[in-house]
Amino acid sequence: MSLRLRRFLLLSIALLMPQAGVPAHAAERVTVLTSAPDGAYAETVDALREGLRSSAPAAELDVRDWAEASAGELAQSRIIVTVGAQAAQVLSQLEVAAPALHVLLPQAAYDKLPRRRAGDPEKSAIFLDHPPERQIALLRLALPDWSRLALLSGPNSHALVARLGEIAQNQGLQVQTAAVEDDRELYPALQHVLAEPSVLLATPDTAVFNSYTVQNVLLTAYRQHSPVLGFSAAYVRAGALLALYSTPAQIGSQAAEIVARSLHGDRLPPPAHPTGFEVAINATVSRSLGIRLRSGEELAADLRRREAARP
Repeated sequence: MSLRLRRFLLLSIALLMPQAGVPAHAAERVTVLTSAPDGAYAETVDALREGLRSSAPAAELDVRDWAEASAGELAQSRIIVTVGAQAAQVLSQLEVAAPALHVLLPQAAYDKLPRRRAGDPEKSAIFLDHPPERQIALLRLALPDWSRLALLSGPNSHALVARLGEIAQNQGLQVQTAAVEDDRELYPALQHVLAEPSVLLATPDTAVFNSYTVQNVLLTAYRQHSPVLGFSAAYVRAGALLALYSTPAQIGSQAAEIVARSLHGDRLPPPAHPTGFEVAINATVSRSLGIRLRSGEELAADLRRREAARP
C-alpha cells in the first residue's frame, strides 16, 4: 500500500469517527424534562416532537419526568427543554453543560431561577403569560366602552401589575389596584378594586388566582357586574368573559423552531413571550352582563394584524 493511499484511508476513518467527548449517538439528543406526564405538558411535548420531525429530523427526543433528572443522565444532551415551572427549578439545581430552553412557565417563575453567570450554559424561555401590551390591546379591542381596569397583585406579580397599570393609564384607562398577600385578603381586595364596575384582569400569579380561588373571584366579579379577562381557556369555561392564551401546541411548535436552530449551531434567543395565541369568549356571560363581543377568532385575528403592522 502506498504512503499516499495509507494517509487517505487514515483521514477517511478519522472523519467518520465521533468528535472526542461527544458520543455519536448523543450528537442530536434533545432531553425533555416534564413537570407532569399528561395534560398540557404532554401536548407541548407532542408538538415539540412533531415540529422537530421536519426541522431537525436527526434529533432524538429523550422525554423524562422531572424526578428522573440527574446531571449524569443529562450530560449527553445537546439541548435540554423543560416543560413547566417544577422541571425548570429542578434543572437549575443541577450542573449541566447543555443549553436549556424553559417553556410553559410564567415569566415570574423564570425570573426566580438563578441568574446566568459568565461561563454558564445558555438558557432561554417561552413564557406562559403574554406581554402586558398585548393584554391591554385586547382589552381595548374587545371592550372599547369600558374605561376602568381592576388589578390584583400578589407576591409573584408586583412588577407585572405595575407594568399593566402603567400601559393602561397611558391609554386613558382608570386603574384600581390592590395587593393580596394571602387568601384572607382576597375578598376585601376584590371589593376594593370592583367598587365600580371594571374589567378585572387576572394574572398567572398562583398566590392570587388558583384553582381554590377562581370561583370566588369569578362570582364576586359577576355580582359586581364586572367582566374578567383571564389567561387560559379554562378561565372562560369557568365563567370569565374572555381570555388571551397560547395553546400547548403553539408553545411546543415555537420551542421546536428554537431547538432546531440551536442544533444547527445558532445561539438561543433571549427569553420571550409566545408568538402564537388565541382568544376565547364566553357567550353566556356576555349575554348575562349585557356586553356585545366579537368572536374570539375575529379578536385574535385583529390583534395579530395590529402586531404585524407595528414597526
